[in-house]
Amino acid sequence: MDSKDFKLLAALHENARQSFRALGNRVSLSAPAVRERLQALEKSNIIQGYWVTPDPTIFGREDLLVFYQGERTREEAVNTLTVRDVAFVAWKIDGGLTVQLWPLDREQSVKELTRKLGEPSGQALAEHPPRLPLSLADWRIIDVLLDNPRIELGRLCKSTGLSPKTVRKHMSIMIRDEVIYITPRLGTLSGSGELVYHLMADGKVAFSELLRVLGDVVLVNETKEPPMKYLLCRAHDLADVTDRTAQASKLPGMRSVKVTLNREILVATEFVHSLIRARIEGFAQPSNFRSLEKA
Repeated sequence: MDSKDFKLLAALHENARQSFRALGNRVSLSAPAVRERLQALEKSNIIQGYWVTPDPTIFGREDLLVFYQGERTREEAVNTLTVRDVAFVAWKIDGGLTVQLWPLDREQSVKELTRKLGEPSGQALAEHPPRLPLSLADWRIIDVLLDNPRIELGRLCKSTGLSPKTVRKHMSIMIRDEVIYITPRLGTLSGSGELVYHLMADGKVAFSELLRVLGDVVLVNETKEPPMKYLLCRAHDLADVTDRTAQASKLPGMRSVKVTLNREILVATEFVHSLIRARIEGFAQPSNFRSLEKA
């Protein structure tokens, strides 16, 4: 792991469907060199795959993170996917769980999760801007990408019945407007060379201040209640991680800073598919009919 690997991971967090050539332009590498680096990151299990995360507000739902500390088994993490409104579960290196809920009724969803896992150690609600209604073409694209985020354009067009021009246009807008996030699924970010790690910063601290203290850093996620930032960071070694984390913890308004590493991310694909396909079926009603190409 070196600085160019980190820049690749940062670029992939913006849009994991970028071509090798586009990624190479971002990090001053040739397309073959980018391919080799990504293959190495995948072989070492740092990149465990890719996934598509829709903004839950497009379904009229909230975005709630629920945290569980202590040692949990993988079986518990997998079983958590069966709980209503669970979109994904991050199983941590320390055994803890971070569960993302997309609730219509926050209280009821948390109650059901509590019956399964016990009382959570904390919660955080993310805030998203209002979204305009999506077209049928948008929903078709998201539905296919959910199973294969890096599917080739030709196969994507065939699966959706859309032209390449239409697919590029709709996908570009959705990524730009953060309606969907196409990102790598990251596992344990360790190995020889420089370290890449996740950091959870809890407190009302501007990202610019965190950038000043932490150096290379990417904002992965942010919540409003309480104000927390989930960051991807880079450091030279463990001593550097400790030093930067200590500096960040002293920033005014900061309540706590914690290094957090994922062992595995588990996605409730069928749940998300069910939400998407309910929207697609809505277009089958005569009053909602639109052609795919004009949607």
